[in-house]
Amino acid sequence: MMNKKELALVFEQLEKEQSLSGAILVAQDGEVLFEKAYGFASRQLNVPNVLTTKFHIASTTKMFIAMAALILVEQGRISLHEKPATYLPELAALDKDITLHHLLSHTSGLQDIYDVPHLRFEMHKLKIEQRDLLSYLVKLPQLFRPGEGWRYSSTGFILMGYLMEQVTGLSFAELMKQYILAPLSMTNTGHDLPRLINPGRAYGHTVINGQMVNASNNRLSIFEEAPGELYSTVQDLKKWGDAMFDCPLVSPLTLQLMFTPYGQVDASLQYGYGWFLAPRFRMHGGQTPGFFSRIKQYPHQKASIILLWNSDHVNSEPILSAVEPLFIG
Repeated sequence: MMNKKELALVFEQLEKEQSLSGAILVAQDGEVLFEKAYGFASRQLNVPNVLTTKFHIASTTKMFIAMAALILVEQGRISLHEKPATYLPELAALDKDITLHHLLSHTSGLQDIYDVPHLRFEMHKLKIEQRDLLSYLVKLPQLFRPGEGWRYSSTGFILMGYLMEQVTGLSFAELMKQYILAPLSMTNTGHDLPRLINPGRAYGHTVINGQMVNASNNRLSIFEEAPGELYSTVQDLKKWGDAMFDCPLVSPLTLQLMFTPYGQVDASLQYGYGWFLAPRFRMHGGQTPGFFSRIKQYPHQKASIILLWNSDHVNSEPILSAVEPLFIG
């Protein structure tokens, strides 16, 4: 077990070096070794962040979408190597060789929706024309043949959200709640709809021309009825991290599918289902205007580091680099 005092000293030094805004939690073998909140949930109202503050977690949501898919696989309701249109006819417009496996592993070749130029304008135009996001996503360009490369694509995970809504008859919010959040007692996590009043949810802050301002919402958030992204707290994400070791949602064999490499990201990283994988750690993160999230796990040490920021200016890499030697030397 890591030395708590040593860990606290490291974070004390990091706090001096950076103006942190958000929350940190470090856990090992289910025990919290360090947790602290920093900065302000709302700068304009002078409301401080606390350990129960809710943050938008952006693409960290992909881990939860992948888990929901594996639960449905275990129940025999979907197959990873089946074509998406088998479950949702609107997906017949996709390349005929794409499977659910490709959508979950970023090997489909579908362009990432977030790479679309002037995306905020495009989404507002789509809304004004009363068209839906799904019809837009299935027409995005095919960048390479399915299974013949790797390229990060939120498109595939959003399509999986639509597909699972069809299979279960549940909304994305209810799907997440019933299959993952309620079983793990993650009571401060849910579908993040920024326009709704959500007590305890932080504002995102960003720096423009050297001045701190309130950040814009995610560029797809205008489509509130579509599968989206979650908000959470460091304490709830600890419960999620613990579940990756203790396996309460699926069998160990099914869970291992998440952590099996399917695509080569770069020289040092591979990708499973909803996780970036390296020999000594696994991780995922998310970033959207005003928010940054990161979960990094060291499986052999059964340790998790959870970082949630509500300000663009915080740099997480020095934090992770300073803490990692305490775990793996």
